Amino acid sequence: MHMSRRMSFVVGIVVILTLLVPLLWAQGAIETVKRRHLTAEDVSRQYLSRHPKPRDEVEKSIIAVMEDMYANQSRGMGNVLPEDGRLMRMLTETLGAKHVVEVGTANGYSAMWFCLALRSTGGRLTTHEIDLKRIALAKKNFNRAGVDDLITLVEGDAHETIGRLTEPIDLLLLDAEKEGFTDYLYQLLPLVRTGGLVIAHDSSGQAHMMEEYFQAIVRNPDLETVFVDASRWGMAITRKMR
Repeated sequence: MHMSRRMSFVVGIVVILTLLVPLLWAQGAIETVKRRHLTAEDVSRQYLSRHPKPRDEVEKSIIAVMEDMYANQSRGMGNVLPEDGRLMRMLTETLGAKHVVEVGTANGYSAMWFCLALRSTGGRLTTHEIDLKRIALAKKNFNRAGVDDLITLVEGDAHETIGRLTEPIDLLLLDAEKEGFTDYLYQLLPLVRTGGLVIAHDSSGQAHMMEEYFQAIVRNPDLETVFVDASRWGMAITRKMR
């Protein structure tokens, strides 16, 4: 009787192991495949969601301020993420940009990314902001990063202040209220040089608020647009062809 029970127990264990081992092996295989086949988003998070290594001591100081801003000032600012910033810097350097215009300074985080590039291109940034608290914070950040000489911060409603710009624009970043993007585009596009870029931030994260803007850029035969999700927010990058 005892032997029969013991045999039943052993058989039961064998059956359980027979079913369980393949499942465990399959789960391990799936995890291995996942590790070997990383998505672009996985790679971006793993390698690009950090600030870059500084090229010199000046960059080291700027990046130190950027890291502090990212860690302690991001809440409620709607800042670009480091993945976006890296792309913005690369595009600015590739263009050899001499004049970058930004609509929506916030605390100045995006401006810092541009400054990393403008140091090497010999260019400068004109950035527009309406919120007085953000203006004060941005000025403080520019000062402690030592980039004041690269930036002109224009205070007031950008729908009105951008009309005073007269110099050619190599790269334009739109990162203010989404409903205003189309007006900013129509006002500033004549100043964007042929081959210049217009970047609209949040093209994925707030796409539902940018339908009018999307229609404006894709229906214009003089513009070519790609949508890039360097981060979860996304950017619509438009090149002025002629």
